[in-house]
Amino acid sequence: MEITTERQVRVCHQCGLLTPSAALRCLECGAFPPEVEREQRERQRAAKFVEAVFFRRVALSYILVGINIAMFLLTAFAGGSTDVDVLMAFGACNQQLIASGELWRLVVPMFLHIGVIHLLVNMYALWSLGPQLESLYGSARFTILYVLSGIGGFVASYFFSHPASIGAGASGALFGMFGALLVFVYKYRQEIPPAVRSAMQRGIWLTLAINLIITFSIPFISRAGHLGGLITGMGLALVIPYSPPHERATPIIWRIWQVLLLSVVAASFGAMFWHYQGERPSLKRFIAGSNWFPENKAISRFAEACNEGERVYRLILRQLEAGQPVPEELRAASAAARLQLRQLQPFNDGATRLVAELSDLLETQAAALDQPAPPRLVEQLREGLDAYERHQRRWLQEEGSNYGLEFVASDESKPSPGSGETKQP
Repeated sequence: MEITTERQVRVCHQCGLLTPSAALRCLECGAFPPEVEREQRERQRAAKFVEAVFFRRVALSYILVGINIAMFLLTAFAGGSTDVDVLMAFGACNQQLIASGELWRLVVPMFLHIGVIHLLVNMYALWSLGPQLESLYGSARFTILYVLSGIGGFVASYFFSHPASIGAGASGALFGMFGALLVFVYKYRQEIPPAVRSAMQRGIWLTLAINLIITFSIPFISRAGHLGGLITGMGLALVIPYSPPHERATPIIWRIWQVLLLSVVAASFGAMFWHYQGERPSLKRFIAGSNWFPENKAISRFAEACNEGERVYRLILRQLEAGQPVPEELRAASAAARLQLRQLQPFNDGATRLVAELSDLLETQAAALDQPAPPRLVEQLREGLDAYERHQRRWLQEEGSNYGLEFVASDESKPSPGSGETKQP
């Protein structure tokens, strides 16, 4: 029997002598194999890149978080961050008001949030991604990316969202950050160490995919605003260079743009506060609007929405009965009333049925506005209103009084005996 023993050896690339392959270093000169040296160089390069870029001062990101929280507290103490009137007073995005000249509503809303969950989700994203993007681009270029992406999101909402809807939130600016980071890892893929690049790519794609799924799965989220911010951020990152590790001072051109945009933000806040017509923030209004008693707020919203829906329905019905065209203002008011009814929170089965009945009446009426309504259709619209009012009276007598609601005849209802308003005493 023949026994052979093979000793695996390699030739050292430094000294040229044989050394065991299992040994990490050459036994003669102590040199590492070429592949190990390459790996070490890549690790050192990645460490230097991370140290030079990601350990820069990033104060602006945290200042933005503070401004968002401060604005949320202001809306909370003015009546509640979910209150439509409060949001409108503090500059929420609205197509009709922007068209009338209130352009600050394209800027201020990126610092407003609707509810504490909305705020927490967006501020977590800003706290996590903001410092990373600010480290890569520097505070001046980060300001440009963030502010213009936020404006781009609300410009998209202005053109593609429902005219009666309102918008608020930092989501457009945050999606702009996603877009800028996505462009960065591909635009500078030769400069970024492979380990850093692969880690960034995985994180960005995963985060962006999750946010896009949320965007297209939840109905009330502004898809136009999110996509508008994403596209704006990607477009800006294509033309705005990042701040490389060797850069010691930000070029003056980017500082000028930063000052201009911060001036625009400051001027927008000034215009909002100058035109502010909401309630003065107070502890009393904070308690009233904090949703500690959500049923009371739902009842109040129900009464307001039903009264407005009936009012608009009657005004349009009068125009149709007189054979006159319905003005655009009434058409827009009808759309707003239907949206308000759809957003109501249920608190009673009978009230929910009344809301559905009134919504159907308004939808049927709206469908008849684009062409001359025949007399029979106008008569059916009148009969539908009369039936709704009978149901309303019955519900108010049987259940509505338990919620502090009562039927109060209004001046607008005089042409129709038996019509009135649902009110809280």
